[in-house]
Amino acid sequence: MDLDKLLKTVSSGNVEALRDLYEIFRVPVYAVALSILRNPVLAEDILQETFVRVFDKADQYQQGTNPKAWVISITRNLCLDTVRKKRPEQIEVDTIKDNKSDNPLLKLMLSEALYQLEEIERQIVVMHVIVGLKHVEISEDLGIPAGTVRWKYRQSLKKLATIIGGDDIEKYTSSVSIKRRN
Repeated sequence: MDLDKLLKTVSSGNVEALRDLYEIFRVPVYAVALSILRNPVLAEDILQETFVRVFDKADQYQQGTNPKAWVISITRNLCLDTVRKKRPEQIEVDTIKDNKSDNPLLKLMLSEALYQLEEIERQIVVMHVIVGLKHVEISEDLGIPAGTVRWKYRQSLKKLATIIGGDDIEKYTSSVSIKRRN
């Protein structure tokens, strides 16, 4: 499905197109929100608010740019606004929804390990592994150099491997990456 065309259809007020967009982006949006807020309830709120904003602002999306990065940018900004207003209370870590691994222990280990990373490291890992953004796109969204994003990503994977107690974190992160849609 062409995401540019889908966003153009949403901009004309088509709720069905918004529903399609929601199905494509709900998991990555929730994952990014959860990685920033560390609160499943607030992450759900941001998930809903993101798509309200997408519906309201779809006419501002510039065709030919990256629709995935645009939606994730909206999510991230909403999360940062929430953090500024009220620091979310720490509650029990929820596992990332809808991932491919059927091993609940592995899901829990990865979720808990992610929260041991610094916030920027966690965002980079989630935006790359779960959302599927390229390092350059993450760089633009976070406002830091692409080389720094790549370096922080590699360092974060090493930290995750140490936390989980394995040598090859790529096998763990591949178990939580979602099926990417175009």
